[in-house]
Amino acid sequence: MTSPTPTDLDPTSTPDAPRRRPTRAILAVIGAAAVIGVGVGAAIGPQHQTVSASTSGDAALADRIRSLPGSLDSFRALSVAEIGPDGTVFAGLGDADPSAPGAPGPDAVFELGSITKTFTGALFADAIERGEVAPDDELAQHLTELEGTPAGGVTLASLSQHTSGLPGLGATAEEGSVASVLFNENAYSSTTTEQLIADAAIAPVDPDQGSVYSNFAVSLLGTALVEAAGADDYAALLHDRITQPLGMDDTVVAATAAEVPADAVPGFLINGTPATRWWGEGYLPAGASTFTTAADLATWAQANLDGSAPGAAALEPTGTMAEGVDIGWGWITSASFTGEGTQTWHNGGTAGFRTILTLDREAGTAFLALSNTSAPADYIAMSYASGAPITGVAEPSVILGWGLFGIALLFGAIALIRAVRATSLLPSISDLIWATGGLLLLWNSGPWFAVGGWVWGIALAPALAAVGVLALRASRTPLPFLPRRRAWFWWPVAALGLVFAVVTAFLW
Repeated sequence: MTSPTPTDLDPTSTPDAPRRRPTRAILAVIGAAAVIGVGVGAAIGPQHQTVSASTSGDAALADRIRSLPGSLDSFRALSVAEIGPDGTVFAGLGDADPSAPGAPGPDAVFELGSITKTFTGALFADAIERGEVAPDDELAQHLTELEGTPAGGVTLASLSQHTSGLPGLGATAEEGSVASVLFNENAYSSTTTEQLIADAAIAPVDPDQGSVYSNFAVSLLGTALVEAAGADDYAALLHDRITQPLGMDDTVVAATAAEVPADAVPGFLINGTPATRWWGEGYLPAGASTFTTAADLATWAQANLDGSAPGAAALEPTGTMAEGVDIGWGWITSASFTGEGTQTWHNGGTAGFRTILTLDREAGTAFLALSNTSAPADYIAMSYASGAPITGVAEPSVILGWGLFGIALLFGAIALIRAVRATSLLPSISDLIWATGGLLLLWNSGPWFAVGGWVWGIALAPALAAVGVLALRASRTPLPFLPRRRAWFWWPVAALGLVFAVVTAFLW
């Protein structure tokens, strides 16, 4: 009695279907595919998201940042500065733009994010000094469209302190926030100033809410300040009262995509996927689309330290956000990263950027970090000040990245096994479609914060081998396209795989 032969993985195989075992030629194809796949992945696959050896500016400061405990994996480029009584020292690390390698200089343009709230807070303090507004003014006094609404009754001070009872986002931006996260889209582009006010007119206000960080509230404050000053828009008010007087010529806000600075460095998600640009009029006062440089931000820091900044009174705490955390008009005051004394600070984030600016008012010093990935720049400032290790990538991101590698590898392995033992083409074509979708998903969301594209090449290898094996087998004995049984099953499987691959290709 002879031992049974392995059954074909194709569920449509029949008892009289030909049995084929791997030959030397098939093993050679698999070996060649492994080498080619890893080589292709290493050459053109996703880049390892980490800070390269490129350096600009002060070498000692750059070396200090590189020697911080922990890892700079998940960051791509950093523009940092130390500000003190004797001046400012800048350093750039890493390649900010893959298309133009080189470390960012002090004039490299980054997205600023919510540090913009310190500008809006300063405009508020300046408007109080000018007699245009008062902290206890109700919002409807300056935005008359809100008369008789709950939002119209909140005070300007509460908007700046995040204690107004308003939600974090208005209805329009809230609707876009899920798509922003899932599909790498801009949640703020659809909110004009008029839409912001319309969202405020229907917004709930919870007086017992306490302190809730609200881009919505600060944007309404900035809009009210524009009205009180008789300015054309927020961009004009910011230019006239802060950036022009201080010579911050590279600091601008973008209400439209056309206003995004052409020389701004690109931003990236945690996995290395290019991030969408944020722009939009309504949320400009909260930092939805502000662009600046380390040089300009250092100018802002120094002007606040020496009291020459317009609206410098915004630094002084006027309320409490949480235990041990106070807030002025925009600026936050809390224990310093060293645990000794306090720091006055704000951080920021957009789709592909993270930033932080922290002031030691007593010492007259400051530190800033601009990063063009979504890894928190706070970790850089914290480690710089205290020596604490830079926190690694969050566990969910690690699990997701490596999980997608496993899925892509599994799809490729299934395709290869079926190709070795196939009796028809359609099931194998279906497998290859699904493997393509898995590779695209891995490309977009793999563990590129820890490794490079060679890992993508490992997942590519079995799919390449499946193609080679099918070609080799077809050259010897032509395979029918349709299986002899259940052909109806493989058509929808292939169609679903195609939808998966196309959606994945265009999702990001």
